[in-house]
Amino acid sequence: RVLVLFATALFLATSVGAFSSGAQLLPAKVKTTPTTTTRRRSHIPSSALLHPPLYYGNDGGSIVDRQEAAPSSPLERFQREASKTRAVDKDCIITISGKRYNMTAWANSHPGGSKILLKFHDKDATKAFEAAHHSAEAYAMLKDFCIDGDNTASNDHQVTTASAETQLEKKTWRGRLRKKLFTKEDPIGVHKYLGLFCLLNFIGRYAQMYFFDPAAGLGTRGHPWFSMACLLPHALLSLTSLIFHTVPKERVVGKPMIWQEYRVHNIIFGVRSVVTALAAALAIRFNNAPVARNLAITFSGACVLLANYGADKATEKLRAVEVESTTATMPYWDGCSIETQKKFKDFYAYCQFMATLACLSCGNPAWPLAVLLAIQLASLLMTLVRKGLLSARGYHYGYTASLVVPYFVGLRSMLFTQTYEFPFMLALAYGMYQLRRRGVSKYALWIPVVLGRLLVGDKFISYSAW
Repeated sequence: RVLVLFATALFLATSVGAFSSGAQLLPAKVKTTPTTTTRRRSHIPSSALLHPPLYYGNDGGSIVDRQEAAPSSPLERFQREASKTRAVDKDCIITISGKRYNMTAWANSHPGGSKILLKFHDKDATKAFEAAHHSAEAYAMLKDFCIDGDNTASNDHQVTTASAETQLEKKTWRGRLRKKLFTKEDPIGVHKYLGLFCLLNFIGRYAQMYFFDPAAGLGTRGHPWFSMACLLPHALLSLTSLIFHTVPKERVVGKPMIWQEYRVHNIIFGVRSVVTALAAALAIRFNNAPVARNLAITFSGACVLLANYGADKATEKLRAVEVESTTATMPYWDGCSIETQKKFKDFYAYCQFMATLACLSCGNPAWPLAVLLAIQLASLLMTLVRKGLLSARGYHYGYTASLVVPYFVGLRSMLFTQTYEFPFMLALAYGMYQLRRRGVSKYALWIPVVLGRLLVGDKFISYSAW
């Protein structure tokens, strides 16, 4: 009852704060200045002209440059849209097999990033292009960007090579799939086999959480030491993603694909989930002794704050465009309405608060593992998008499903313990999300919550049930 009353008070405080600062909730208008381009339109293929290098702002249709569209209020931070700027601001003309191609109007949509294309401006990129083992579709795209006169017969080399590769791929679907998923950066498939193990482990642990042991074997039931050992490959999976050196620094325009900032965030929050789950499980192994419980709670709180700080530092070092956000400016599929995008973004942002609270709770050791699914599955889905095996719509549906399933784990835990921990987390996450939208610093939110968790200790936590 105390927790429900506290949650109700938090809702009221949030609502009062929202209405009392109503003037600040309205996003200020963005000052925009028309920009011009000096590119030769004759070098831009008709297919690329469908996606011009400028996008329209939210102020009634004025054209704004990608760098000038910085949101001017905290609320508008959650209303950002993915950039549609497919063109780069420099000429990007490359040579492949003796033919010149103007990639300027499409460079930002290149799955490997625009910088690799700009690196070969006015240079021969034949060896690099063939070494990348592009698909037949990639070869077919070249004709749209050819600027050496009649390109009907200019793609003989590309068509021949693409045809040979296509015939080879058609021999066996396993060979085609292996070629897409196994790269020269991971020739023996360490990252892939770790991913397969983690996927199977998620299936097994979720089956436990749903139908058998709500603690997924990390408590006093089953084989807890084995279950804890099974968490380590999840941390290794996140860390071994660093072996891939072709991940672009800038975000690819048009589709959700991995870029360097997102990868580092994924590593930080993935490892956070693993170590906080281990901390809660180890406390149980030491018979929930007061010292062990206090150490686990303190460690989990430190991990939450350090993860936020580390993510901010990664953003500061790796973010290529200041107006972007890892969640708010994620690309969606063509035809996805603004309202639909807003619903996705709101849910994604709310789930981030729930995931952090799950790591901080230090109650059911399976909670941090449950929220880890979405973190690691997102990288897999983005990889499939990059390989052309999944659409943008498929990514968002799959990622949303991975965010939904942990809520059933929380519901099962609530029914198992007959306590109000999970409803309280739901209310607290909502209140924090609303305050964050209104400009409250993440540290001003999380430091008091972490300190409160340390002060409250285990007075309202049903840790002994696990």
